[in-house]
Amino acid sequence: MSSLSSLPAELIHQILQYLSPEHTLTAIALVSRRFNDIANEPLLWRYYCQAYFRYWQAEHCFHDKVRGKVHDVDWKALYLLRLRCNNHIGNLIDGIVASRVSRLAKTEQICQYGYDAKDYLLTQCRVDESVEDVLARRYYSCTVLDSIHRSLAIEEWAKYQQYTQGSSRNASNVERLNGGMRLERALGAFDMFMLHDNEGDLDEICDLLDEIASRFRAANPFLDQATTRGKAVALARWLHANNMTGLNDPTEETYRYLRNCLIGRALRDDQHPSLPIISAAIYSALASRAGFEAYPCALPNQVHAIVLSPPGISLDGTVLDPEQAEHQQTMFLDPYGSDDEVPIEHIQNLLIRLGIFSGHDDMLTPTSTDLIVMRTAQNIRASFTSFRTIDRPLSQLIPMIELNRGDWARNLQPALYSMIWASIMMVPILPDNDEVRWDWQQDVRDLLTYFYEYFPEDSWLVEKYVCPMYDTFAAPPRRQGNWELPSKRVRDQIKDIRRVDASTRAPRRRSDLANGIHVKFRVGQIFKHKRYDYHGIILGWTTEGAGGMASWDQSSLSHDSWHGHSEPYYRCMVGTDGSDHHIIAEGSIEAVKLRGGLEVLPPEIKDLVPMAGKFFKRWDGEQGAFVSNLKELFPED
Repeated sequence: MSSLSSLPAELIHQILQYLSPEHTLTAIALVSRRFNDIANEPLLWRYYCQAYFRYWQAEHCFHDKVRGKVHDVDWKALYLLRLRCNNHIGNLIDGIVASRVSRLAKTEQICQYGYDAKDYLLTQCRVDESVEDVLARRYYSCTVLDSIHRSLAIEEWAKYQQYTQGSSRNASNVERLNGGMRLERALGAFDMFMLHDNEGDLDEICDLLDEIASRFRAANPFLDQATTRGKAVALARWLHANNMTGLNDPTEETYRYLRNCLIGRALRDDQHPSLPIISAAIYSALASRAGFEAYPCALPNQVHAIVLSPPGISLDGTVLDPEQAEHQQTMFLDPYGSDDEVPIEHIQNLLIRLGIFSGHDDMLTPTSTDLIVMRTAQNIRASFTSFRTIDRPLSQLIPMIELNRGDWARNLQPALYSMIWASIMMVPILPDNDEVRWDWQQDVRDLLTYFYEYFPEDSWLVEKYVCPMYDTFAAPPRRQGNWELPSKRVRDQIKDIRRVDASTRAPRRRSDLANGIHVKFRVGQIFKHKRYDYHGIILGWTTEGAGGMASWDQSSLSHDSWHGHSEPYYRCMVGTDGSDHHIIAEGSIEAVKLRGGLEVLPPEIKDLVPMAGKFFKRWDGEQGAFVSNLKELFPED
């Protein structure tokens, strides 16, 4: 009978692909010199790198390395580097889950790994229900991953700042319109703020567009022989025939759904819902892959796609007169609502009906990518406003912010946060207009408010992007004779956040309460408000009046102003997304007795479960309460 050692090296190599890399290192490589050589074969370790790690930080140029010669890369060293990275990230996540002290500092350390951290974080975001601290582990892993995703989105928008600093008068029309960005990636940045542990990042959006373009080409095998007009109309008709753009039976309410504003969600959704601006962007991105030039054209209350012929060539393929050698003819399409060319007269009549009687030629031109980003940000704000202002039961409002996958409750604040970041990053360096400077600083104030309240883990992003821009955008008169940089106040506030993060707090023990003082309810209990009938979860308590709850949570830098009450007060998680914390007197709380799995929870508490990981380890069905992860603050609860 043949032994394993008698097999050809190539066959042993194939067998080792079914073993873990750690087993190959610790067992197979020690069998013999021959097995050691096989176990260190670069081709094997390239396979391990590809099979065990899907996401790589851009600095690795991983995909270029895969396409290159196998012996040009030390694949084993690269695998071991990622393994050490995972081990360090694992230790940091354990520390984040276990203790609130230096939680933000540990988060920032993980964020510095960038996409090298994503594979491990995804395993923690999806950890099994049986894990003791499942809710906390999922929550904090997702929080770290969210910050990494936001960093990539902001980095994409920062390309516009870099372009405006170094732009040349000799830049091509395409370069000027893109402003250093790619349209689909600049819009995909909004998706990154709400990606969480789902698929659909910037690279995956581009890959999906590549795949759609390939399907379009396969359906039109003679595309390269067609005129620009023929290609443009063929693409519009193919998109409509395959339901790739627009909305099915839109109403005033469904039009404002958040998912309609996101290009990544539109591409991945089976129904591909998209607002006109996203439909035009999808069309334009596919046009560039199909070999012709197209851009969104943002008009008042409508967005079309404008197609440009090659310079000196008509849309129908004829050569233009010599004096028009650089001229590009244009045509319009409406990917959102039509599959045919839109006559220019139709658009001009639309503008006239809107009260715009002149300047049509200036409006009927391609819209630059930075302005498309800003208009998308305004659409996101409109979706957020609609959700907050429509007076209906929550169950009827949830579809407005659902993204088909993931936890809808985690999309509210990130959606508005993305809009504010876009508003900041889409302003050119050193604008001449003082009004632009003023508006920009107002946007920064909004960003800082959101950052302090909801996203303190983004301190490093504010330092990296906002502070340098703040110093640049400050009006020159303010800077003369003042040696302090305008961003000093922001940097000082970040220092305060980090100081609070690194500090310990005196715990509140029931055994330390004075005689006669009794706190009836415990951290993790579910209650019902006696007057308003909503449900919530108790996060903490005080016997010093409502003001005694001020700043007990590390992420809160605000202070309550209620004093003078002797009855116990409780900080409680309520609301749609877990960010609304109420301070409620004991007399207004009625405990709810529950036994069983998560299915026994009231609907509004089920919606809070993903966010409950910020304070709790898991749901205990036997005790009918959430298991506290706040033992440092309330050790006896």
